[in-house]
Amino acid sequence: MAEQPIRSGAWVPAVRTYDEIINDSQASEEERRRAKADSLLGHMAALLFQRGELPHVELLRQVRSAEIEDDYENRSTDLWLEFDPGDYASLAEDAQEALRQVFGRVSARLDYGVDWIGFRETMPRVGPDWRERLEAMMSGDRPTNQARRMMPEKPKFVEDRLAFTNAGELRVYRALKRIQESELPAEETISIFPLPYGRISGHTWEPDLVVTYRGRAGVLEIDGPHHRVRRAVDTSRDHLLRDAGFAFVDRLPVEVVDNPKELLASLMRFLRRLRESS
Repeated sequence: MAEQPIRSGAWVPAVRTYDEIINDSQASEEERRRAKADSLLGHMAALLFQRGELPHVELLRQVRSAEIEDDYENRSTDLWLEFDPGDYASLAEDAQEALRQVFGRVSARLDYGVDWIGFRETMPRVGPDWRERLEAMMSGDRPTNQARRMMPEKPKFVEDRLAFTNAGELRVYRALKRIQESELPAEETISIFPLPYGRISGHTWEPDLVVTYRGRAGVLEIDGPHHRVRRAVDTSRDHLLRDAGFAFVDRLPVEVVDNPKELLASLMRFLRRLRESS
């Protein structure tokens, strides 16, 4: 990856564009297809946002993966958007049609040779021990928060019988647990709920973390390393969460999550603002 200097004299990696990846002769066919799929998804979301169709933007934010596949029988190349089973079940036909229409416009303009879009639920990865895993999960010997997302695959990040989707979420949880157990008095501490799937008006959502403190509930979202220029859409989502009863919503950049000192300071600031929120 290319690098570019900044004024301080440090070096930071330059983010490659989709076109650079797609046209890179050294990139594999799989890398080019992933770039095309993510580009199609991003352009669809941006166009819908410009139109003010925020409910459809939120549908695209629920997409777990976007895959380009060849349909040899129909001689077409297809984009498949995959959703968690609960999100897929609530994907109404009129919403699917709206996404098909915007896909048609975006695909024609980008000219990636992708002809059709489809929607399906994610397929869990299983191994030969799937029977034992299912039995353990159904008997209660499993992570207790939304384990259905990882069923019957063994979660990679688990602590206190709670599952996490990545190391960053686990790092934030551990920092909050340290505050819970060491920084605050037992009679005035916090509760922590990782990945609590729930419903607010018009949407099914899974915040990264819900934290309660002094009679108030707040949401913490962790912006991953691929988070790009989505602040306006994030703001609309934050407004919906506050309208649904959350006192405060905050976001942690991945740079903060990776720095223990900054992470602790950011979490203490989050709790202070949650405590002072009206």
